[in-house]
Amino acid sequence: TNKKIVIRHMVATALAAFFKAPENEARFRNVETFVGNWSNPLAVSDLRKYCEDNDVLRDSLRRIVPQDMHEVTGIASDAWIDLITGPQSRSAYVEAEVCADYLDMEKYRQDLFNQHKGTNRVEARMKTIASEHTLTFLSRKAVIPKYGFPVDVVELDTRPQGGTSTGVSLQRDLSQAIAEYAPGGKVIANKLEWESCGVKVIAAKAFPVRYYQVGDARSFTQWNEGDPTAPHSSRKYLTPEFGFVTPLFRKPKEPRGRVQRLYTTRPYFQGFGENAQPDPQDIFGVQVTKALRGILVILCEGWNRRGFYICRTCGTHMTGTKGIHRSPSNSECSGTLERFSLGHELVTDVVRLQFPQLTVEWDAYSVAYAVALGAAETLDVPDIDLNVTITDGVSVGESSIVLYDNFPGGAGLVAQLEQKSVFAEMLRNARDRVQGNCGCDSSCYGCLRSYRNQFAHPYLDRKKALNVLEAVNSGLDT
Repeated sequence: TNKKIVIRHMVATALAAFFKAPENEARFRNVETFVGNWSNPLAVSDLRKYCEDNDVLRDSLRRIVPQDMHEVTGIASDAWIDLITGPQSRSAYVEAEVCADYLDMEKYRQDLFNQHKGTNRVEARMKTIASEHTLTFLSRKAVIPKYGFPVDVVELDTRPQGGTSTGVSLQRDLSQAIAEYAPGGKVIANKLEWESCGVKVIAAKAFPVRYYQVGDARSFTQWNEGDPTAPHSSRKYLTPEFGFVTPLFRKPKEPRGRVQRLYTTRPYFQGFGENAQPDPQDIFGVQVTKALRGILVILCEGWNRRGFYICRTCGTHMTGTKGIHRSPSNSECSGTLERFSLGHELVTDVVRLQFPQLTVEWDAYSVAYAVALGAAETLDVPDIDLNVTITDGVSVGESSIVLYDNFPGGAGLVAQLEQKSVFAEMLRNARDRVQGNCGCDSSCYGCLRSYRNQFAHPYLDRKKALNVLEAVNSGLDT
């Protein structure tokens, strides 16, 4: 029932039929034959024409896609064609991206030629882009299914050195990428150290940018860019949905040790999805809203929330501002560096929990992380499969806990907590987590702390969480 994964399988089904048609067999060979024309790409438009009025393909999709997903995937009408080949489809974005990469190299080659400089490396890079096998390209770019989560995937484009492939595929879930590939962040792969120098820019495609404001941890508000109601004091975040890039033709260094993880991310609850009707029920004294679609905004705000400086024209990013800068391709850029956080909007399944008399925000976080770890143990899943944040409670000054599946579209995990027996076990496990077996005075990695919640480490207190959870657990058997 994960819409994004279902659509990805629909694309694979359509492409399989498309490539089997005798007139399209050559399109399967490599990216160049698939695209057809770098300046006027034909892949997505030809696939769209193939899908239109194709009763055999439509019937195939109706058999493959679960019945209760027919409406949301548009199979009941012809809306499915837009979902897989429309301007906002993953296919269209990827087609635009690879064509922009190739045409950028073609322009760079012409510039070098005009300057009477060698063009061998650029031509080799163009050949690498063009000759990649179609199937490899489509799976690497998350157009068709690839085993395992996550589904919101971006790539750190390592841009082959000397025209040869680096043998490295640095794909990350977007929630993770905004921290790992932020300015100054480094990763080690294939015994080399890779560092992002910018966000990837695609011609005629704008980065999603939103303004936002954070009150305390429970209060998060955002506005679309250009909204006149956004206050002047608001910050802004950019979603790097096209991925990140390394410097062009700059060889990575050999690592001298483990790289330091510079940044973490922090989730904020934006609200329930459209048409969601929260209907809390009392379970052992806790007001529990059944699992609904919710919107989380995951932010990486840099050191001390200082943000990063990013040029929308070329994509260069850095931790400080400069008067002039060069693009990731080492050419001069006349664009302006603007201050942004890096962000990602996650739409997934959430449950909201209102514990009695939970007011202080950091006490709420202490209970929240105990609940998240207790839920992971109860559901027998890794704790990274779930995450948690807090938001405003029903009454003024109260805090609610928002527990969510850490997968785009949800994975059906938090929905299981609606069963009273499962919820009771979760409460017991949460209480046991902060019982004091770790021996710490406030919090440690044995009870509440993790890498993900570093922002809250100074304030987490297992004893505060224990008081709340013991009060609830006392009523489990009554």
